[in-house]
Amino acid sequence: MSAKNYQTLQKSIDKVVGKIGLDNTIHLLESFISNTYVKHTQQEKVRMVSQYLISLAVKEFELEDELFLHSNVREYRDARMCCFHLLRKYTEDTLPKIGLMFQCSERTVEYGCGKASERLAVPKGNSRFVTNYIAIEARLLEFIGRIN
Repeated sequence: MSAKNYQTLQKSIDKVVGKIGLDNTIHLLESFISNTYVKHTQQEKVRMVSQYLISLAVKEFELEDELFLHSNVREYRDARMCCFHLLRKYTEDTLPKIGLMFQCSERTVEYGCGKASERLAVPKGNSRFVTNYIAIEARLLEFIGRIN
């Protein structure tokens, strides 16, 4: 995190503490942390998150619904990689379960997660991917917070 971003974060936290108090700020942050993850045992929620995530990816990458799972066009592959990576990040689903959901192999999911991580590490060379990923992730976190 850059110094400028950290300073902005600190100023924002200070404003929240000033407005609602230290104890409430701590409670708010802990609540946020626990509400941004869906447990594997909450299978219905995982299914909802997965379906919502796919709809977000289709919209953000400007894709056709019916081609999403099977197209080999780069944009479709990129969108699926975003989904794989975000599902691994915010659910306890295993690679094989994610593969079943997307009608692909565990190896494909693992490869997609790795590629997504690589692209996110170099945002300048992957600006469209990173921009779409960030937009999808932000809306996904809002959704998870609402269903939890």
